[in-house]
Amino acid sequence: MQAPDTTTTTPFGDVADFHQAFADLYPRLVAYARRYGATYPEDIAQEAFVILMQREEPVDHPAAFLYGTVRTLSLTERRPMKNQNLSLEVVMEPGRAPEAEDLLLSREIRERMRTLSPTFREALWLFVVEGLSIREIGEILEIPEATVKTRIHRAKAQLRDQLNTSGGAHVMA
Repeated sequence: MQAPDTTTTTPFGDVADFHQAFADLYPRLVAYARRYGATYPEDIAQEAFVILMQREEPVDHPAAFLYGTVRTLSLTERRPMKNQNLSLEVVMEPGRAPEAEDLLLSREIRERMRTLSPTFREALWLFVVEGLSIREIGEILEIPEATVKTRIHRAKAQLRDQLNTSGGAHVMA
């Protein structure tokens, strides 16, 4: 009997790197699927990993690929309800987001984020909370990097204006 091949290359490197990436990304992908109102977010996150592993062509940014796949699968799952708002409203409702995310966003900022357009809100969320790069966000949303930068800049500017009605310097600057 041969020993299992531990040198197998995955989209994240060796098998140990894959296990670490899975441990890090899976809960975040489940939360991302929940934001889109997925009925079975755990299944969607797992399916995204399966799709990534079954690809014949390697991807440059596997984390971005996973987020994009989860987004697509979540929206596809909700297709019968496509007339409903599919934005990040679920995340902004108190008590619906995981505790770690509640700590990242104060109540005031969460409420102000609700007023942003869904396109600005999603780009800002992926950048600030999920910690994704401009390139990864562009791949997920299927838009140019310049558009991602513009959306993030405008979202921050709108939040800054809303949070700073007195005209002085603010922490969001």
